[in-house]
Amino acid sequence: MDAELHPVQRAWLDNDVAQCGYCQPGQIMTAVALLRRVAAEDREVTEADLDDIRNICRCGTYPRIRAAIRDAARDM
Repeated sequence: MDAELHPVQRAWLDNDVAQCGYCQPGQIMTAVALLRRVAAEDREVTEADLDDIRNICRCGTYPRIRAAIRDAARDM
């Protein structure tokens, strides 16, 4: 199963991000778009990039979301 997961999905699981799952599709799509943009600009993800993400997580897993995005950036 791991071979079928996108690096962001793998990082989500590794960082135990999901709780209720309500926001996860949007959070993951936003993270992938961010990481693709950052890669195209040939730079690393910054705290400002993460601060610009405006998806709401009603469970408040923002620290784990940020960690997962940083982890996925290393794998993409």
